[in-house]
Amino acid sequence: MSPYYGGLELRKMGITSIKLKNISLVALIFTLFTFASVYPVAAQQGVPIDRNSGVDIIAGPHNVTVVMVNQNLAAGFIQMALFITVADTGAIVPDARVIIMADNEGQDYEGWATALNSPADLERYDVRMNLGSTGEWKINVDVSSSLGQGGAEALTLEVPALNRYTSGSMVFFGIFAAMMLGVAYLFWSVKRNNRRKREVAQGESQG
Repeated sequence: MSPYYGGLELRKMGITSIKLKNISLVALIFTLFTFASVYPVAAQQGVPIDRNSGVDIIAGPHNVTVVMVNQNLAAGFIQMALFITVADTGAIVPDARVIIMADNEGQDYEGWATALNSPADLERYDVRMNLGSTGEWKINVDVSSSLGQGGAEALTLEVPALNRYTSGSMVFFGIFAAMMLGVAYLFWSVKRNNRRKREVAQGESQG
């Protein structure tokens, strides 16, 4: 085997190794991005709920227990679980349409979201909402099912100005930072390898 051929083979092996590293890095970044996207919902549905810490309200023919899953209020997302039963019998209501409405009169801001039934617990409905400003928020629940419709005020929340980040958002920011570092390393690695290839090509042309 000639030195040139051996060197060529080594360079090919090096380039292949670099490509495999880059592909692995891209795959890792994609995985982190996917995890960051689904983490808040998955984490919410996996959190054990203490129903005794919730607030019970009557919404028409429904009894609703509202439990705060996210205990760190912030000017961002809040997470709640709602348990809905028939007010008279305590039977589960698995087919309800549950609307959560939030109103901040001081900031002239309001919003709404739909609570979705949990596949793991037909009595439980999960919801995430964006409270777009600090201050006092009134949370109202409206429930519709084959039994009828009804609504009631459930909670009054005070969103502080300084407590802006929840544990879920901190995880997201951490993953995002790791992704950005990975992208920066990928570009740096490609630039470095291109420079090395140019140096090798110049050495061969001079030789």
